[in-house]
Amino acid sequence: MSRLLAIWIVLVGSRAFAQTPPAPPPAPAQAPVPAPQPAPAPPAPTETGGDVEGAKRHFEQAVALFNDGNFPAALTEFEQAYRLRPAAFVHYNIGLTLKALFRYSDAIVSLQRYLDESTALTPERRAEATQIINEMKALLADITLVVLPAGAAVTVDGRSMGVSPFSRPLSIAAGIHKLEVTADGHEPQKRDLIVTAGVPLRIELALKAISTTGKVRITSSVPRATVLIDGKAVGMAPLELELEAGGHRLEVSAPDHHVRRDELVIAAGQTRQVEVTLDRVIVEKKRWYKSWKVWTGVAVVVAGGTVGCGLAGCFDTQQGPIEGTLAPGAGSVR
Repeated sequence: MSRLLAIWIVLVGSRAFAQTPPAPPPAPAQAPVPAPQPAPAPPAPTETGGDVEGAKRHFEQAVALFNDGNFPAALTEFEQAYRLRPAAFVHYNIGLTLKALFRYSDAIVSLQRYLDESTALTPERRAEATQIINEMKALLADITLVVLPAGAAVTVDGRSMGVSPFSRPLSIAAGIHKLEVTADGHEPQKRDLIVTAGVPLRIELALKAISTTGKVRITSSVPRATVLIDGKAVGMAPLELELEAGGHRLEVSAPDHHVRRDELVIAAGQTRQVEVTLDRVIVEKKRWYKSWKVWTGVAVVVAGGTVGCGLAGCFDTQQGPIEGTLAPGAGSVR
């Protein structure tokens, strides 16, 4: 805590947040002189100068939040103060706040920037910052991450570590951390990461690609029925297929059976069973008297009988007299 306040004292007394000096005491009265010409307007503030008053206000708020133990809010205020008025010494307080948040790797980076950018540090101040850096390095471990596919995003405790592949090991503080790896088109992986200070660790992760296909087994009531998917013959039932997720046209056919057509919907990663029942084609048998062949034969027989009567005669010439009402001998026929 005293380290943070010491930097605040330096900051207040520094020229970065210097106030307008008081006016000098009045000079002894002298003879009147001609009125001076108006001084040229001061140049507009440059980006390097920044908003001094705004930076000072955020810095003061950051110190108060740090002393209250609200380190996340203190970090936000320190960073805003630096954005408004970049100054090397602000990196020191940012580094201490990150250390309080156990973000040792980031804290080391910030304190190193403080050492690199400060041009007038005393040997004592430089030694103090270097000691803090070395203490935090002793609490870290090098974690080598080998992640597939390339471009997978890696987070530790919700903070981004970058994307694979990594050119160097990650420096992670000792303790238990939440590691998460994500990539488009792949199933994410989450796992606990147990880190021991000073003990290197190698982790290899290969994300599983999210399936875009599904499997289906097709059976038919008629063995070896022909199966078509989207108009293309794919084999005979029963058979198993792997199809792209979505809707497909299923057609099953067999000799002497009606063709069965259905919509087949496949979900990614799904395995389903489809049973197809084919109905037999029924051929109706005609009655004998409805057949033209029968009636043609009958017509031939009838016609043949008529012709026979015409040729052979349909009356017997040897038959007896016609019976009638005349008595025998009562008359004669002329």
